[in-house]
Amino acid sequence: MKTMDTEFIPLAEQLRPKNINDFLGQKKLLGHNGIISGILDSSKPVSLLFFGPPGSGKTTLANIISHHFNMPVMAINGVSFSTTVFKKIAAESKGTPLYIIIDEIHRMNKAQQDALLPFVENGSIQLIGTTTENPSFEINNALLSRMTVVVFEQLSYDDLDILIKKALDKLGISFKKEIVDTIIKYSNYDARQAINIVETASKFKTINTSDDLKKVLNRKFVPYDKSGEEHFNLISAMHKAVRGSDVNASLYYFARMLNGGENPLYIGRRLIRIASEDIGNADFNALGVAINAYKAYEILGSPEGELALAQCVIYLSLAPKSVSVYNAYKDALKDSDHYSNAPVPLKFRNAPTDLMKDLQYGENYKYPPDFENSYVDEKYFPDNMPEHEYYKPVERGFEREMKKRIEYFKKLRGNIEN
Repeated sequence: MKTMDTEFIPLAEQLRPKNINDFLGQKKLLGHNGIISGILDSSKPVSLLFFGPPGSGKTTLANIISHHFNMPVMAINGVSFSTTVFKKIAAESKGTPLYIIIDEIHRMNKAQQDALLPFVENGSIQLIGTTTENPSFEINNALLSRMTVVVFEQLSYDDLDILIKKALDKLGISFKKEIVDTIIKYSNYDARQAINIVETASKFKTINTSDDLKKVLNRKFVPYDKSGEEHFNLISAMHKAVRGSDVNASLYYFARMLNGGENPLYIGRRLIRIASEDIGNADFNALGVAINAYKAYEILGSPEGELALAQCVIYLSLAPKSVSVYNAYKDALKDSDHYSNAPVPLKFRNAPTDLMKDLQYGENYKYPPDFENSYVDEKYFPDNMPEHEYYKPVERGFEREMKKRIEYFKKLRGNIEN
């Protein structure tokens, strides 16, 4: 068979390292006591699951490991995986251990993943799966338990700087530092993306500045998957930044999600949750601000409505925080489960019928507005249940006032010590 001319092979493939010494990045995995170093130093391969961002070297390292152990290799993609073909190949190996590399293993359905189990378990195949999605969500627990999960980190600036220079040397050209910096920024620290940008830019003779490169690319690369892990990571980071009262970090994550194409109303719903969960009665206006921001976006749409959401992010970030309502609700839920069969005292039951009145429903109920201070010293909990104090306001924001009110009613009940 005639070998393919290198001019038709993508530059990223031409530059793909064939041995561990040429591999860039993942120093924690390959350094002293690194998990990959340990595997390569051993005489026995293991099944691995490589999890990390795009272009961080997962597939390349999988190939290097499989060649290191000098075993027959089958490389497939999770999208095109065929259970029938796989079982046929496994059977034809006749007991000879086989290395299988499955890119995008998260694309395989449950039945396809289950088909791998017996072969991984008996050692007839060693599996290396690669994924950009959190394996906790995408990989069957049975298969996950039989593999060692290896977490890859995003490549560093220095790693990409070296890689881009190798690509430029291969093409016999050079770029100014400002252009290299722009390539790294636009690549989102994805090695394949960086090399592809270099390859595209090399076809133009007019690129002398970073602005020239931006005009050629005419697009931006935003690493955001609205249904994947990055989606959950960013909304979690924004929530925690708001909770931590860091208004600037809150705005950064908010803008980054919108820039990546997130549905603004998804963010709006989280802001409503934050207003109740993390602020509560410390600033009772917060919930109204969040709901109004959500409605404002529904009315205005983009881009004007996004400003209302940004206004809400700022307000919530700088509002006093309290989880007293959240904690009170959780504690009340526990008691509602433990005392789920406690009968409501007869005096507090409604009596809309004569029969209910005959059964003493509502009898002896004292109507607070008829008494001084509109207050009655009464036990409202069920008779066979102790009274519990769920709501414990903090000395912040409006909850200071709530705390005073609680103390006021305690005094009326005579429940404070003199």
